[in-house]
Amino acid sequence: MKERTSPCIAEDSYGKAPGHRRWPLVLCCFLSAALAALLTSLYYQRQFAGLNAISQAMGIVDRNYYFLDQDTDKNMVTGALRGLTASMGDDYAQYYTREEYQDFVSANSGSFVGMGVLVSDEGEGVFLVTEVYDNTPAQEAGILAGDVLLTANGHGVEGETLSSFLEYITHEEGDVNTVTVLRDGQELTFTMTMREVYSPYVTYRMQTDTIGYIYISGFHGQVVREVQEAVKSLRGQGMQMLVLDVRDDLGGSLADVCEVADIFLPKDALITTVKSRVNKEVVYRTKKDGLDMPIAMLVNEYSASASELLSGALKDNGAAKLFGTVTFGKGIVQTFYDINFGRDGTIKFTTDAYYTPSGVCIQGTGITPDVEVELPEDVVYYAIYDIPYEQDTQLQAAVAYLEALNAN
Repeated sequence: MKERTSPCIAEDSYGKAPGHRRWPLVLCCFLSAALAALLTSLYYQRQFAGLNAISQAMGIVDRNYYFLDQDTDKNMVTGALRGLTASMGDDYAQYYTREEYQDFVSANSGSFVGMGVLVSDEGEGVFLVTEVYDNTPAQEAGILAGDVLLTANGHGVEGETLSSFLEYITHEEGDVNTVTVLRDGQELTFTMTMREVYSPYVTYRMQTDTIGYIYISGFHGQVVREVQEAVKSLRGQGMQMLVLDVRDDLGGSLADVCEVADIFLPKDALITTVKSRVNKEVVYRTKKDGLDMPIAMLVNEYSASASELLSGALKDNGAAKLFGTVTFGKGIVQTFYDINFGRDGTIKFTTDAYYTPSGVCIQGTGITPDVEVELPEDVVYYAIYDIPYEQDTQLQAAVAYLEALNAN
């Protein structure tokens, strides 16, 4: 007897005629892929409609601009990126070309090509060398702090501002410059070859036999190492109390200020809490025990960002008493993002807000010192480190506070 089988099963089992069963499946897959592509296209068209407008505008310029040259497209892209950051409503947003960002990084590294001196305008055409940095052409030539500049490459100081006078000194690697100074009534001439030097962000001294003084001008470069060295040196000179000065310190790196806080706070102390859209909340704490001695901290209206973060951390942890005026009030953090790995520049904009240990974001309000002290009007334009002690009412108040603690 011949066995009967189902033709459908037989054909499908042996694969002789599968098409009429697989076509619906293939068609469904095709339709699903097409729908996904359409939805993706609509999404990106909606998200990046503005980019289409920019691309179309650039195409119109390329086809019709009478003065078109090889730099036109590059300049238009640069202008568009500058416009992007300028229109964000973020006061701190900025676009840097590749060259501009390299200059920015170099400027904040503390390294520059020069002779290695700090000069202040004492008024009436007196330009005073207030500091000579170590391992620099100026130090090797014999220039000393206290020298008064008279000429630079043959140009005198008469009728010049400090900035216009310093323009007579060139700053390319290998440039040779000659300056004349007045020292103890004698004119001395020095010739130096310019090279890369490092300008420190920390200066320090013993203020009294037991009170040390550290000034931090910014949280850049090698500031962490500099603060560590300052503390070590001052302790070796007998420091038992400290004045920590961040007046006119406009801030710097979040990483650097947290490491500096580590030097002055006990282990596991809360430094700051940073909140953002991406990470939501990141808590920064100290990793080791820091300096255990009374600290008076000096702040003013130009103490901003990282210096405010440090001030808030020391104040809220009871590690320092603050003297001076209300700080600037910058409680937000900016982040840098490379475009095409930096080949097309870098953009910077606000990404985070930081909170003091007491849970306050000081954006727009600043930190109020424990003791408010104003500086005399005739010294407000001095560089902080150059204010004579007899006129520095804020420093005097901090020293008096520490001396009173010692007396008790």
